[in-house]
Amino acid sequence: MPRSLDPSSRLTMVLACDVDKPRETQPRIFARTLTLNQQRKLMAAMSRMQTASADEKIDAALDAAELCLTGWENMTGENGEAIQFSRDAIGDVLSMEELAEVFAAVSSSGKASVSEKKESELPLL
Repeated sequence: MPRSLDPSSRLTMVLACDVDKPRETQPRIFARTLTLNQQRKLMAAMSRMQTASADEKIDAALDAAELCLTGWENMTGENGEAIQFSRDAIGDVLSMEELAEVFAAVSSSGKASVSEKKESELPLL
């Protein structure tokens, strides 16, 4: 089954700034494996980020994030209260640099591992 259709297939990311935090409180971001058409939309949004005005760049980044991200855990505000995942919250929580880190992780996640490539090779006739 393709990863994009597997409901148990979810990418879990920890931002570079959070890797040293204790595992039980470490903020984690969840994303989906993108299909070809979703990757096309992600690339279009990233392209818009390069050529647009400042406000349009932010909207393009949020469009791309909304396409990739499915949720998070252990995201807390200054008062220690959990921050619920939403498009608005993405803009309140993540910086453009952190989103770039997320997009890079999501983009590279679709590559098959060496063992997956071997298992998927067609037999010689």
